[in-house]
Amino acid sequence: MTQKRDLSEDKIIQASIEIITDGNYDSATFKSIAEKLDCKTQALYFYFKNRDDLNLALTKYYFDKLDDKIKTECLGYSGKAGIIQVAKVMRKFGLNNLSLSLLVLKTAEISKDETIGDETLHLRMMMNTFIEKFVTDDKVKMTITRGIRSLVIGEVVNEGIGWFHNPLIKNTDSFEINLNKILDVKNL
Repeated sequence: MTQKRDLSEDKIIQASIEIITDGNYDSATFKSIAEKLDCKTQALYFYFKNRDDLNLALTKYYFDKLDDKIKTECLGYSGKAGIIQVAKVMRKFGLNNLSLSLLVLKTAEISKDETIGDETLHLRMMMNTFIEKFVTDDKVKMTITRGIRSLVIGEVVNEGIGWFHNPLIKNTDSFEINLNKILDVKNL
């Protein structure tokens, strides 16, 4: 049996992610994590005071990984091409980590933790660095970032549950059409 001294916050987060990936966003209970790590449930409370605390750590982890992905895959882009690439990266990351994405959406919705606010603000600021190349009006920038976040979240949720599987148009094609409509600044 794993002792408390052999555990770490990172090991618990990684085990939680594996459980969530194999199950659903609600699968990582302290009991299931303890079973996976072969430890007592009580040992987990040394690192996380409750499930909400663990979910906040998972959300922070998710945003950190998304941030890394955006920095890596958007390097060299600017302006509209850059914001389109950011949106594509966010969508792909969300779909590739569907159960964790759903947990993050659920956690961010109910959380008053400033970490979540800081993470979403950071994401918006990253998006604004691309948008500033072709938009100067702050209201238009806000409208674009909100539109893109809403589009990405809608795509991830709807594709994740199978609503966007239709032979009439490919998912990626409709995503890009809608993305370009959001970026049509002259209509804002």
